[in-house]
Amino acid sequence: SPEIPPISPPALLTPACASLSLQGALSALHRSQSPSCARFCHALIGCLAQDSPAHGQSPLLMSLQDPARSRLLEAAMTVLDPPGLRELFRDHLRGHLRGVASHRVANHGLQRLLDHAPEDVVREVLSELGPALEEPLARGHPGVLIALLGAARRHPSLQGEALRCLFQVGHAP
Repeated sequence: SPEIPPISPPALLTPACASLSLQGALSALHRSQSPSCARFCHALIGCLAQDSPAHGQSPLLMSLQDPARSRLLEAAMTVLDPPGLRELFRDHLRGHLRGVASHRVANHGLQRLLDHAPEDVVREVLSELGPALEEPLARGHPGVLIALLGAARRHPSLQGEALRCLFQVGHAP
């Protein structure tokens, strides 16, 4: 299998159509069920993770906050396999969910993660974010709550806890 050549993050975003082309390529590879899709996805995430983090933050966490980079990362999350999503969550998002959920751009990446995450990742998100669901709602980001409920619908064992968290929104002391 041929190696995917390294690409610098600015090359992924300039011109603007490059990002759109990469998103389309990811989608096409995923639909074709090509084994190249996983390699391409991991290479793309690796490129986005190349930037040096600011203030000790993960470069992928920073990418979620940038509109252009976030679109690429979201596209990768829609085709990434469960172990890859698990790794992405645990290495870059765990412990930062309140900020991600309340950020005007990054919350969309969290929604894509929840749309495709395996049950153990959804459970961790629910545990970390559930008590603080009121924060993204107060900032006008109901999509996080909707994605969390959608994930709980896909994973029935989490429905009770998701409903408890939902009912606590607005009733916290």
